[in-house]
Amino acid sequence: MDAEAQKLVESGKLTAKAAEQLEKLKPGTFCLHKSWGFGRVTEWNLLLNQIVIDFASKKAHPMQVQYAAENLTPLAREHFLARKANNLTSIKTLAKEEPVAVVRNIVESLGGQATVAQIGEWLVNDVLTEAEWKRWWESTKKLLKASGAFSIPAKNTEPIHLRAEGLSHTDELIASFNKARQPKEQIAALEQIIRFHQQFKEPEKQLQPFIATIENMAVRNQKMHPELAFEFIIARDDLLGRVPQLRTTHIGLTLSKLILEEEKRLISVLPKLPAAKEKRVLQALPSALGPRWTERALCLMQGSHGRMVTQI
Repeated sequence: MDAEAQKLVESGKLTAKAAEQLEKLKPGTFCLHKSWGFGRVTEWNLLLNQIVIDFASKKAHPMQVQYAAENLTPLAREHFLARKANNLTSIKTLAKEEPVAVVRNIVESLGGQATVAQIGEWLVNDVLTEAEWKRWWESTKKLLKASGAFSIPAKNTEPIHLRAEGLSHTDELIASFNKARQPKEQIAALEQIIRFHQQFKEPEKQLQPFIATIENMAVRNQKMHPELAFEFIIARDDLLGRVPQLRTTHIGLTLSKLILEEEKRLISVLPKLPAAKEKRVLQALPSALGPRWTERALCLMQGSHGRMVTQI
C-alpha cells in the first residue's frame, strides 16, 4: 500500500478497503463514474485527501479519496475506452481493418454483452462519423455472424453476446430449440434454424431428429390448436425444401391433408396465422380441395378478416 494512503487509513480518513481500491486508481489510469462517465486520473494529492480526474465534462475535477475509491471503477489497459484514449488513430485503423476485433473488445469491455446502441455510442463521433457508422455496422454485422463467435439477436434492442468457447452458432440454434417449451417458442427457434440452415455441416445428422419432433408437435396440437399444427407443418416443409437430405417421418402428414381435415375450421384458424403462413395455406387450397376450392375461398373471404382478401 502507498505510504501516504497508509497514513490516511491510520488517521481514519480512508478505510482499508478503499485504500486497496485506490491502488488501482493511480495517476495515468482510466476510470468510469456513473454520472460523469469516462475519465483519466491525473494526480494524487493525498496531503489534501484528494485525487484529480479529467472527465470529458469536468476537467481537473478533485475528489475526496474515500468517495473516489467507492464511486470510481478502474479500467484495465485493454478496456476499449482506455485503448481509444491512449491511441485513437490505432483504433480507427483497427475499425477499418479488423472490425470484428473492435466489436469483440467493446463487448468484452461491457461484460460479455452489448447492444447495438452501446457499440455505436463508443464509436460514433471520434472513431466513426454518424454516416460511416451506419455503413460500417451493416457490413460488420455480416462479419460477426460469419465469425460464429457472437450471438446476434434478431432485434437491435437486444444485446449481442460472445458465445462460450467451442459453442458454434449451429450448436446454439439446436440448444435454443431444445430448451423451448412452448409451441410458439419452438416455432420461433425452428424459424431461426431454417434461416441459417446452410451453416449446418452435417444436416442429416444434426437436423433429421427435429423432423420427427416437429411432426409429433403438429399432430399433438391439431385438435386443440390447429393453427399451431399449420405452423409446424409449414416450417417442416420449409426445412425439407431447403435441406434435401432430410425426409419426413410421418408419411401422409401434408399441408393438403391438414387443410382437408380442418376445412370447416379454416375460417377461425387462418386469422391466427402470420400473414405469410396464411398465404401459404390459401395458395394450397386448389391442390387440397380440387375444383371446389373457389367456392371455399369465397366463403372464407365473406366470413373472414380483411387481410385475407388481399391474400387470395
